[in-house]
Amino acid sequence: MSLPAALAPGTVIGGHYIIGTLINQGGFGAVYRGTDTSENNRPCAIKETYDVTPAARRQALMEASVLLTVRSPHLPEVYDTLEANGRFYLIMQLIEGQNLLQLLRSRVPNGQVGVRVPGQLSKSPCSEQEVLSWLLPLMDALQELHSRRPAVMHRDIKPGNIVLTPTGTAVLLDFGLTKLYDPNSSTQTLGRAVTEGFSPLEQYVGKTSPQSDIYSMAATMYILLTNRLPPAATSRGVRDELVAPRLLDPSLSPKLEWVLLKALALHADQRFTSIGEMARILREPTFNDYDEPTVSVPYNPPSPIVAGNSGAASTPYNDPTIAVPYNPAATFQGSGNAPSTVQAPLHIKPNPSPISASYPFLPGTVGQAGAYSPISPQQSSGYTPGGAGQQQMGYPGMSGPQGYGGYSAPQTPVPGYGISQPVLPLTPAQQKKRARAQAAANRPLPVPADQGCLWGVLQGLVAAALVLFFKEQVDFYLAMIIGFLFYVGAGFMTSRRGGSPVRGAWAGYWTGIFGTITFWIVLGIGLLVSALQRFQILTRYNTGVNPGSLFSQAWNTIQPQWPAIPALLANQPPFVNYLVFMLIGLLIAWTAGGIGGFWSRAQRVTRR
Repeated sequence: MSLPAALAPGTVIGGHYIIGTLINQGGFGAVYRGTDTSENNRPCAIKETYDVTPAARRQALMEASVLLTVRSPHLPEVYDTLEANGRFYLIMQLIEGQNLLQLLRSRVPNGQVGVRVPGQLSKSPCSEQEVLSWLLPLMDALQELHSRRPAVMHRDIKPGNIVLTPTGTAVLLDFGLTKLYDPNSSTQTLGRAVTEGFSPLEQYVGKTSPQSDIYSMAATMYILLTNRLPPAATSRGVRDELVAPRLLDPSLSPKLEWVLLKALALHADQRFTSIGEMARILREPTFNDYDEPTVSVPYNPPSPIVAGNSGAASTPYNDPTIAVPYNPAATFQGSGNAPSTVQAPLHIKPNPSPISASYPFLPGTVGQAGAYSPISPQQSSGYTPGGAGQQQMGYPGMSGPQGYGGYSAPQTPVPGYGISQPVLPLTPAQQKKRARAQAAANRPLPVPADQGCLWGVLQGLVAAALVLFFKEQVDFYLAMIIGFLFYVGAGFMTSRRGGSPVRGAWAGYWTGIFGTITFWIVLGIGLLVSALQRFQILTRYNTGVNPGSLFSQAWNTIQPQWPAIPALLANQPPFVNYLVFMLIGLLIAWTAGGIGGFWSRAQRVTRR
């Protein structure tokens, strides 16, 4: 399908915006260099949207509203919005420079982007320090957008949408796919636009969240550092072929590799909780003991293995076509002393110094502070460039071998170091189950005030119904006990998926407020209805009697047995004592909600 014809230079829109040269054009619109004659010929960028349907118009206005409320040197400034010639236009700040895709293309051989393979030793197109200096400020700007309520997501982060100005400042462009986070809604067709390699799995089905931007940012860092395009998220669900960054460039820091692999997790709940957390970890001091370049030492041609028993059966260690973990003890067989040989080069390096305090945990404790564990090139695996006739050494995920320095290889595969195992595709029922579980995990934590409103209304209705039906004094006290149970329940339900017990305490507090209001409203309406029914009966049998007197009699008849309010403050009117009594009740509600919060936290710890 051909694109619409570009506007001719010199075209005037909106009365004072002059179209200049075409900067970029795509299926949804085009961007032109322009001039604003009403602002002393100020240079500007004019973004044209082809589709002017209500949905497209809302999307364009969403982009404008986001950028109008943000002031950051890393986001473009919006000047104006308008409609002309049946199309929608967004007038924004003109950002001079080249995007990171153009920069990457200029630094790689023959301009071939994303084609690097493991074992192809060459200098990375962008250094780790460069990439962090460009993208960390963008993470801070995105964290500000994600922290809004509802969160604002970009959903199209990629090298082509990041411009590097002549001063070295990175600016994130193209908010055309911006979306407000609503876990209960799916994105429509326009918003489902994806970029293979940079869009996470959930974006293909329209269920994006702030974690989706984390995935796209990590994919952008990955290709800038390795010149390898991450595999499409849809294919990773069947066979994950994501190559660990240090297999492509061993000079990258282990911490950066750990961050990228976690941020590129296939499922959103396995990534960082926020892009701010990701930036914070990247800013932490780096552990460098494993950063020496790997030394490749080729072995001699293969020779027969010396075996103690000439009739011994063939094993994986003497079959040159099988990749096995390197074990120094396994190179000596029987009574012979000659070591066996392999055909692939053995990667060795000096014995590293003891583990620094910056990395106190080995793999398996991801999620704790400092839980990322350095992965040396000897522990990297998952790719055999030569196929048959070559062997890999120090393969993580394989049991048995001891790594250099005495550290055992992990017993489970490290993300990104995929062991070639057949993976059956999920059935439709399994896909639906996984999608439901992922959607449930992506839901935000309950808001204490919202939970308090829900539980308070329920508590007020139950308590009022109890008093209206039975009207005994003991029923008021029973309603109070029910209220305390609701306070604890509200605190438990608010904190059961995460958060501190204080969230539960505030849920109990709001339950007390909404419950009290609901109780008195429902009780008052119920008493009024009962009084009117009684009044109709009295007027039917007492014609000619003053209606006011009959209503007073009806009102007194339907009254419940009110409990006596204790005189907490002597020599004070009943209203003051009642107010103090209510304040004490709110304090009790807050405490009961906190008990529910601590209860839910104990339940979470037990489940772990």
